[in-house]
Amino acid sequence: MMQWSVYSRICNGTDAVDMHKRRLKDNLPPYGSIRTLTLTEKQFESIDILLGIRKPNELTSKDLTSVF
Repeated sequence: MMQWSVYSRICNGTDAVDMHKRRLKDNLPPYGSIRTLTLTEKQFESIDILLGIRKPNELTSKDLTSVF
């Protein structure tokens, strides 16, 4: 069974990414697993958000670009 919790962290460079991956490896749950996915800023910018009926609190990609 996979728990579908998603956590994100913004890192400044590959050294920071490597440090946080090391921290995760040092604190792995005994009977669990962690999957990591590293995205570059360019890849993150190309994310498409597909929505059916928009919820009042749902952000769009246009909203996200104004935040960053």
